[in-house]
Amino acid sequence: MTTVETTPATTGFTRNAMIACALVSPLVVALSLLFAPFDATSEGEPYIRGFVANLGSYPLWSWLGALSVATLIPAIFAVSKVARSGRPALGLVGMILAFALALPFGANNDDVIYAAAKAGLDVPTTNRLVTELSDGVPTAVLGFTFFLGLLGFVLLGIAALRGAAPKWAAIAMIVAPFLIPVAWFAQLPNAMAGVAWLVFAAASTGIALALPRR
Repeated sequence: MTTVETTPATTGFTRNAMIACALVSPLVVALSLLFAPFDATSEGEPYIRGFVANLGSYPLWSWLGALSVATLIPAIFAVSKVARSGRPALGLVGMILAFALALPFGANNDDVIYAAAKAGLDVPTTNRLVTELSDGVPTAVLGFTFFLGLLGFVLLGIAALRGAAPKWAAIAMIVAPFLIPVAWFAQLPNAMAGVAWLVFAAASTGIALALPRR
């Protein structure tokens, strides 16, 4: 009987690709905030006015956002694999919750604003449309799953403390998910929101670098 062995190069490529995803997914979000041409942490009509005033830049960031989403699932697997080596049960719970960030539970408000602006809707009408899509649809409550996803990464950080990940990366993973929503709740400058995601990127990459070599 002939057997086929998987070469180390294949495993090495997979490991490196997962590490790259752990870096790219949050880094793209950080860069989109740091280089946003308007106040990205504002809400309601002020946000929509800033968005519409810079409408031409959105297609690029839309594609980069798609890249971030596409690399998020491998990033979750990378961080989870390391975290579960430390505390398997807690790491599993964290991984399940973290996947809430990768599931399309609600409409992308930026896409809605872009489409409304292209259709010629004014800012107040667009704001009402976005508000209704965010709060008025039957599944609006699922928007809170974003926070469950952040909680999942906190649990992964706690689990990673007992794993092979560097302690600084595990601690950063515990802290970063708390910094991310604070930037929006407090409507801090774009730089502060971007830094929160940079901390997240450093944490996920640092943990992923502890993936075993085989």
